[in-house]
Amino acid sequence: MNAVFAVIFICSAIAITFLSPEALLMGLTSGAEKSLKLSFTLMVLYSVWLGIFNILERTNFTQKVAKWLYKPVNALFRGVSDKSSEYLTTNITANLLGLGSVATPMGIKAAAALDEEHNEFAKCMLFAVAATSIQLIPTTAITLRSQYGSVASADIFLPTLLSTTVSTVCAVLLTFIFVKK
Repeated sequence: MNAVFAVIFICSAIAITFLSPEALLMGLTSGAEKSLKLSFTLMVLYSVWLGIFNILERTNFTQKVAKWLYKPVNALFRGVSDKSSEYLTTNITANLLGLGSVATPMGIKAAAALDEEHNEFAKCMLFAVAATSIQLIPTTAITLRSQYGSVASADIFLPTLLSTTVSTVCAVLLTFIFVKK
């Protein structure tokens, strides 16, 4: 895939060099500037949330939430340990807040813990839930929309909630149907 994008970029650069040479450098500079601005915006957003999750872990709040949600998580993921349950709960919580990139480290830890337990069904369910993730608050999307000057950044709340709920329910049902424990 990288080769395809490289060929497209090279062909585009050659074409624009002949058609409008001054636009090439301006376009590359503008694109680099926008990508850096976006990267720093997301870095700040994720740093804040990762810091909050770190504090929650240090105060054992995540363990308390994991114990509170143990039965629903165990019913969904079928037979997971307390350690896996804690990682799964943190991953699901971050996804509910629309923080997919923040949820990724906990998802990786959960997958590793599930791998140690040889729980293939739970790993498949984790993949299905993480890929579709119900988003109660689409934080990243709202932040990006406000960053780029959207008048009503939060207008995507209801459509996001509906679409992610439907996709997650379908993914969970399909996992229960097609993945055997």
